[in-house]
Amino acid sequence: MTTPRAAMQELSPGGIVSLYTLDATGIGGSIYRFSDTNEQDGSPVAFGGVEYPPLAFATEGFSWSSEELPRPKLTISSVNSTLYSLAVSTRGIQGAVLYRTRTYDRYIDGHASANPNMYFPSDVFLVDRILSMNKNEIVIELVTPMDLPDCKLPGQVALRDVCFWVYRHYDADLEAFVYDQTENACPYAEEACFTNLGMSTENPALDCCGRRLSDCICRYGAGKALPYGGFPGLARQRT
Repeated sequence: MTTPRAAMQELSPGGIVSLYTLDATGIGGSIYRFSDTNEQDGSPVAFGGVEYPPLAFATEGFSWSSEELPRPKLTISSVNSTLYSLAVSTRGIQGAVLYRTRTYDRYIDGHASANPNMYFPSDVFLVDRILSMNKNEIVIELVTPMDLPDCKLPGQVALRDVCFWVYRHYDADLEAFVYDQTENACPYAEEACFTNLGMSTENPALDCCGRRLSDCICRYGAGKALPYGGFPGLARQRT
């Protein structure tokens, strides 16, 4: 990820496009992607090969201040039967994770300067509750992970470039991979193997994760939701 600082300094950097990913896999749902923008021909915008279909919704409260943590609200038209059904089936979507990624329209797929690595650090929020729901609209309130009840910081050591998940290892005697059985287990369980340098290998005994974001990308693919356990959004400490 590269923050588009050069574009920010231009007089006409272009329009901001907000891309949303609602991850409801932890509460029995799926991953839903949407945006409040579409291409001029009405087709969905795509970024990094991933489409974000247009959705009728409004947002407020995403701005941070020094006085209090933000509690954004999403107002979604009930015409969207998918999210409406999700709200009903999960009793409020509580606990789902919402990612908001912003970039300039010039970097969207299909545009002259398309670049899937050029975007601002993503915002991460949790669905706290549904404020109201009727035949016309659903109003969802979000919270930051730091705003959860009884949340104490630091919950764990936050490292920018190191993933803390326990990666699988190959047992030569069993001729099979052995996976960690705790909640810290890495979810990767595909056949493709890579060395700790991110190089593809046919030898499962050499399969080893280098614990970098790039290692996650080579296993899951660019533009896909990644279970990376590091915190790439953290700023580097300067001395």
